[in-house]
Amino acid sequence: MYVSPAVRSIREDPVAGESVTLLLEVADGADVDAVAEAAADVGTVEGRLPFETLQVTVLQERVSEVCALDGLAVVETAATLTIDADGAGEDVDPGG
Repeated sequence: MYVSPAVRSIREDPVAGESVTLLLEVADGADVDAVAEAAADVGTVEGRLPFETLQVTVLQERVSEVCALDGLAVVETAATLTIDADGAGEDVDPGG
């Protein structure tokens, strides 16, 4: 499973009481509904996006629980979908 650098940072040093919105791409062959149910036990499933992806908001302290869910292929922040003042979402790796 791929965990983006931003999510790894949050997982390692969460800010108590702060939430984060994550994108969870479900692995090939995994049941999207089952992953959504499991994610709902940890946070709030905000919606379903194309390509078998769930948008979930959780407290930063619970990011490690999200990363431990079965059936995930990718976990990244929702900021990967945005264009900000710097021109790209926070998960963009300019060297790669």
